[in-house]
Amino acid sequence: MARRPLRRDRRPALEERPGPVEGSVVRAATAADIGSVIELRILMFEAMGTPNEDLYDPRWRADAARWLQLHLDDAGVAVVVADVGGAVVSCAMGQVVDLMPSPTRRGDVGGLLTNVATFPSHRRRGLSQACVEGVLDWFTQSTRVEVVTLNATAEGAPMYEALGFTPSQFPEMRARLTREPTPPEAG
Repeated sequence: MARRPLRRDRRPALEERPGPVEGSVVRAATAADIGSVIELRILMFEAMGTPNEDLYDPRWRADAARWLQLHLDDAGVAVVVADVGGAVVSCAMGQVVDLMPSPTRRGDVGGLLTNVATFPSHRRRGLSQACVEGVLDWFTQSTRVEVVTLNATAEGAPMYEALGFTPSQFPEMRARLTREPTPPEAG
């Protein structure tokens, strides 16, 4: 059977739509939104218990901004924002991940849902859910993703469950790899 391409040859279809709050719009993020997406990412990490000294380290923020600049037009990435009155107040991001097929996912691509956050003054209005729905629509309409995974906080879990997510049998574990510094090249 021939493998279908991951559709990296075109930008994902993310049509602007009215948001759940009067004057709000749910749309694809643009380069002008990168600062707000980074600030929302900080809130997400804060909710996950990341220490403050790590949250406000400017190095990762600059790296994240560069990553977004490089990937906003990538057909394997969708960053969806909720804009209220011209200001980004919520976001969600989806990434296509190349995976080996498994008993629960026969295809070779999976989806990762991340960066779901809303500024405190705009919470409990359906904005995060609208962004997540935008990402899920993108996965369905513009990718071959069959299964989407995420890491949820206790506060976010009910929203994800309402959208059809179920707890995984296997909890995520992590190991941080350390490497010896690479010596500078002689020149």
